[in-house]
Amino acid sequence: MLEATNFISLSDNPFSRRGSYMAFFLDPNGETLFGKPKLFVSNIRGNGPYRQIQAQIVKDGQPLPTVVSSTESEVILESQEGSFRFCIGERKFVRIKGTDGLTLRLTPNVSAFGGIIVDLKDGTWQFSFNTTTALLIPFRGKLQSRAMMSGSLRGAVAANFDILPDEDGVVDVGIEEYFIDAIHRPLEEYPSYEDCVKSYQEEFDAFCEEVCPSLPEPWEEMRRKALWTIFGLIVEADEGETIFKHTMIKMLHGTFEHVSGWQQAMHIICLSARDPKLCWTILRGLFDYQDANGRIADILMDSNWSRNAMKPPIQGLALHWLLDADPELKAVSREDALHIYRGIVRWSEFFFLCRDRNKDGLMENIGAMETGWEDAPYFNVGFPLASPDMNAYLAIQLEAQARLGRALGMDEAECAKFEADSKAHIQRIIDAFWDGEKWFAYNSDTGARSNTQTISLMGALILGKRLPQEIIDKTVARLMEKDKYLTPYGFATEAVDSPYFNHAFAQGSIIPPAQLIFCLALEAAGHFDCAKEAGLRYLLTLKEEGLFHTHNALTGKPERGMVAFDEKFLFWSAWSSSIYLFMAQRYGNPE
Repeated sequence: MLEATNFISLSDNPFSRRGSYMAFFLDPNGETLFGKPKLFVSNIRGNGPYRQIQAQIVKDGQPLPTVVSSTESEVILESQEGSFRFCIGERKFVRIKGTDGLTLRLTPNVSAFGGIIVDLKDGTWQFSFNTTTALLIPFRGKLQSRAMMSGSLRGAVAANFDILPDEDGVVDVGIEEYFIDAIHRPLEEYPSYEDCVKSYQEEFDAFCEEVCPSLPEPWEEMRRKALWTIFGLIVEADEGETIFKHTMIKMLHGTFEHVSGWQQAMHIICLSARDPKLCWTILRGLFDYQDANGRIADILMDSNWSRNAMKPPIQGLALHWLLDADPELKAVSREDALHIYRGIVRWSEFFFLCRDRNKDGLMENIGAMETGWEDAPYFNVGFPLASPDMNAYLAIQLEAQARLGRALGMDEAECAKFEADSKAHIQRIIDAFWDGEKWFAYNSDTGARSNTQTISLMGALILGKRLPQEIIDKTVARLMEKDKYLTPYGFATEAVDSPYFNHAFAQGSIIPPAQLIFCLALEAAGHFDCAKEAGLRYLLTLKEEGLFHTHNALTGKPERGMVAFDEKFLFWSAWSSSIYLFMAQRYGNPE
């Protein structure tokens, strides 16, 4: 019986390439046993569904049972009779090859409404490919097709393409993505299958060397898997075919095929020490999507961005890390640095302009999606909600923009004012949100105070030594108290003994932002030992259970279940992958 051998299983992490919107997915049920998996060549633009072309091995007209394996640069569809190998050779080009005398069947999932399947009369076929067009190119082998009701509004469009082996038993076929009607280049100009694999591997190897060439043992084994996850989720500027003007990093495949603004800030923190140029580019990209009031968008899709989606102003914290890595701005042009400076100043001003309704100098969130903790229990006091962590990020951002301003030679009076504003804001935070023993949030209309044990309420600890020592000591003691927040697997987002604890994103699960923010907060407060203890627990969870987006606080197992866009599971995420690399470098050295 065949068993899959995987670099990373596609049931955990679909296969893509830097800058590409082509990917390989398994069936959403996630079955991996022999005879169970269904392999799809996918287009991941838009909002899904993300499985458009099913690939099967056929003999004597019948599909064979298969397994799906992977290497760093290939996906392998295997039967007991032979196999086909798949590679994303270019950002818009997949090449598939088999040498075992078997037939490859490709079945596009073309919608009935506007679906197009057309014979171009030169041996190639064009058909709808999610929001774009695919061209099927047989390099070797004989193509036989069955297409019915192409473009019809009655019922489903059905098509099969069978590519039969040539006299040497070889099938070699390409699928190329187009935004316009397909006019293919001369066949000899396409990279061979072997060149596709070489190109993929060389680009990935170079990325690994640039971003994280090694990690201490025992974290090294997962290093390339974390880098590969990030690599396949990178989007690039592409001459107007998408909205992206700069390199950025998507969250994860399937359910969240989009860039998130506050996640970009955390990628910058995690990757800045090794690759400040990449991180300046990511930060510059965030300010491509800033409205007239100064708000930056949090959700960026390939073809649109949400003007209403917003997250906390953690970009200032990221800017501090970038300036630590590149204080003389050697890795960024002055033009881009000025754009970031002006953008981050307007971003800070936005909160006083649009999120301080009662003009008490403290920002308020007007909805859960603005907080970053979407389903947190402390929202039970309602909105508008003033909280210590959001205001702490803003105080740090004011300080960071002063620092960038000085690096750029901006007016000293302006920079000094930003610093003074930051200090005044910190005092307002202490006065408004500290009750002498703990932090709380409150509804700014009713005055109702939160009574939950949500970890984000202690996020003001990110201010570190800017806080009085008594507040630091009490907050750290609460955060590190046994059987509350610090589990064997990392920080739970709600204390595990809280009546509000639940197995959901910010109601008690182990999630990436909580791990990074509170390890950094502990360091800022002078407790590197505590940060290392928590960081090592999360590292071990990621190493043993996988680089998933969410883990169970009681078992450490991945919390994969989420139904959205025809997905049933959450996959590995770039967020957790960047944090893995960061924490392994920072906390992972043997004693």
